[in-house]
Amino acid sequence: MGLSFADLSSRTGLSISYLNEIEKGKKTPRPEKLQALADTLAVSATWLASDDPGPHLAPVAALLRSNFLNELPLDMFGIDISRVLDLLAGAPLQINAFVSTLVELAQNHALGEDHFYLSAMRAYQELNNNYFPELEEAARACRAQFDLDPATPLDLSQLKRILINEYRIRIEPNGLDAYPELVSLRSVFAPKEKTLYLNARMSSEQTAFQMAKEIGFHYLQLAPRPFASASQTVTSFQHVLNNFKAGYFAVALMIEEHSFLQRLEAAFSAPTFSSNDLISWLKEYGVSPDVLFQRFNVITAHWGLDQVFFHRMVYRPEEDRYRLDKELHLHREGRRYAGRLDEQYCRRWLSSQLIRRVVKSRKKEPATGIMKATFHRSGETFICLGIARAASFQEGEYTGVMIGVRLDKAAKKYIHFSGDTSIPHQEINLTCERCEIADCAERAVAPVILELKKRRQAVKDRIKKITG
Repeated sequence: MGLSFADLSSRTGLSISYLNEIEKGKKTPRPEKLQALADTLAVSATWLASDDPGPHLAPVAALLRSNFLNELPLDMFGIDISRVLDLLAGAPLQINAFVSTLVELAQNHALGEDHFYLSAMRAYQELNNNYFPELEEAARACRAQFDLDPATPLDLSQLKRILINEYRIRIEPNGLDAYPELVSLRSVFAPKEKTLYLNARMSSEQTAFQMAKEIGFHYLQLAPRPFASASQTVTSFQHVLNNFKAGYFAVALMIEEHSFLQRLEAAFSAPTFSSNDLISWLKEYGVSPDVLFQRFNVITAHWGLDQVFFHRMVYRPEEDRYRLDKELHLHREGRRYAGRLDEQYCRRWLSSQLIRRVVKSRKKEPATGIMKATFHRSGETFICLGIARAASFQEGEYTGVMIGVRLDKAAKKYIHFSGDTSIPHQEINLTCERCEIADCAERAVAPVILELKKRRQAVKDRIKKITG
């Protein structure tokens, strides 16, 4: 109605401070004051006090009742929740339309709360260049407390000793074998029994990571926390955040920050780089390719190289489809299309090529490689390292992980082998559906989205010419 607080106060006889407290939900007006408000606003007192928002505002009301806003880590991004509520109050119908659209998109793509939480977590990692000093310091303190040499990789016996002796946790190596419905889980922690149930199908490095992660939950005293290694068990953003902290801690515990940075400095200052060194590092640290490449986050903090991406491809031969199931982008080009659903990712990527090499060889040994990759449209060039292997956990599945660092002036200062002319160079794109590279031998599907975009643009251009 365009009334200010002063106007409303004058017409109702209620003080401005009292009206402000009513609007913020701190006060509930008595019947006579409610009636005065209703008369001034030309509505009934019953309607004004009703819990039914009506069909136009139902999505906004559902959003507020769901507690979803409280679960989102708004404070991490410098957003005051009161500002969000002001926006809801100031333009409710417009916000309603926006919320309805988000809900519809989520339903159409089968997105649940866990997807929103994981996306928020990934955005938080990207804002911090995936480096968290407090967790690095906690991992160093943990090594010191349990008398672990910072320069020496951990082994399973050391991790077991900490869990059993320090935290009185019982470990069941084959604990999930009795539960067929949990075949896809790697671990479950039973808090009442203080028992860690492990999946016997895990490799030794996967088992070590689960143990290091469990140490992280207890050492950092993280609560609430998920008790199973599955995103379906996530019920709040705090679960996702604490799960991330425990995982980050585990990586930092297994691969000590400064000793690994020294290793990278020595390897990257050489004029050439052998990707076989990656296999040596995997064996030395007793970690998976995922953990090894996640530890490359030290270059963002210590070398200032923030134009980096990491992703993991999953491939099943019977489906002949590469699925991107884990990704992190600290650069503009990849983030633009990160998480695209139901599209064929470029098979020119190093991770895809390495997976095909492993499938063709029919061997269990991993394949490693190095490549320069230039994005088709932007011309940005990245130096990429990758590892692919047959998955030990999922039968008939292959995984390929890759890290890419943009070759700008800062990167060339540290990565001396980037000038090696023997490194293969490939032009790449993000997905086949959007790719305009002609005569691509690796193309999986036609560029249908690109063609649709061109047809739409042609219609716009023709209309513009006709209408002058």
